[in-house]
Amino acid sequence: MVIPMISEKIEKEKIEKKLEKFLGIEAGELRKEIINKAVWLGKDYSKMVVLRIFDDGSYVLDFGQEGSFEDLDEGFRFEFSLIEPWDLPDYESVSEKDEGGWTDQDNGDEFEDDDELLEAVRNTISSGFYGRFEEEWKKFLLAFQEWRNP
Repeated sequence: MVIPMISEKIEKEKIEKKLEKFLGIEAGELRKEIINKAVWLGKDYSKMVVLRIFDDGSYVLDFGQEGSFEDLDEGFRFEFSLIEPWDLPDYESVSEKDEGGWTDQDNGDEFEDDDELLEAVRNTISSGFYGRFEEEWKKFLLAFQEWRNP
């Protein structure tokens, strides 16, 4: 049904505007910062990207580890999963070449080095083509709204 999707998009945009006003940064820029931190080769499954937002409108984006919840009484905390290229369906067939770099076994795309591969993955996620991140972003927006308007 089209109506709920439109309604959801409008609601998402409203919350993003509130977020922008509170933090003083565009929602797209914050997404980009999160994605840049979240994309890794060889991720540690016990870690995550942690976004802390404080009552004064400042925020800290860093890495956290499962079980470390210091200073929880201050502000708002949300966790985003780390992402490896092969977590995305478009990059499942990417493998390391013997002579260095990466190649996609399905379509022949080649990435000269780790940085080129990671940048391609970041661009794919930024464009909205990774459902898991999109779901985490929606959950974050709803949790942020709830925190600001209990």
